[in-house]
Amino acid sequence: MCGRYRLKDPREALDWLDVEPSFEFEPRYNIAPMQPVSVVTAAGRIQEMTWGIIPGWTREKSRPLINARSETVREKSSFKESFTRRRCLVPADGFYEWTKIGKRPHLFTLNDGAPFALAGFWEMGEQIPRCCLLTTAANSVLEAIHDRMPVIVRRDDWAEWFFQRELADESFQRITAPYLAEEMSALAVSPLVNNAKFDDPRCCEPLPPTLGI
Repeated sequence: MCGRYRLKDPREALDWLDVEPSFEFEPRYNIAPMQPVSVVTAAGRIQEMTWGIIPGWTREKSRPLINARSETVREKSSFKESFTRRRCLVPADGFYEWTKIGKRPHLFTLNDGAPFALAGFWEMGEQIPRCCLLTTAANSVLEAIHDRMPVIVRRDDWAEWFFQRELADESFQRITAPYLAEEMSALAVSPLVNNAKFDDPRCCEPLPPTLGI
């Protein structure tokens, strides 16, 4: 799953995405579920949403769903329509996962530290829209920490992701495949990120090697 991510340089991400928001954009180091997040809903369009959807078949106070498995998102009734009609991209420049033993947080980034686009879909909420992130199997960089990772959509696939309503199986499998391990890095970071109340650069400070994996 993906339960936290980072966007420490939003201006760089916005320039890369070629979008200009109508709301204030601040650096974020520990973005957590149920918080406001910035979502690209189509080429050149970005808006604020809440991270976590509440499918209509659940009870009103049910826990929001923050992730959907790419392997089943096209078949599950709770996701199928939203995924088909309202796919989106969520700008990030890092995401966090935790070891199963000891719950030690690790930050995953691209090797060059550049921003990237997480795959998602959205639906209307009572006040503002809500979004959900897509996950896939972990690549070799992540598998020692977690068996899932968020889907990262390459720029060449953005147009198809946004505008091709029914993705062909070949396209879907290519887009949702695990991101290339050789292009990613992992770093053991401060346990401050475990608490969503902390949202500052200390969350991604590296730990000494002896306190890592």
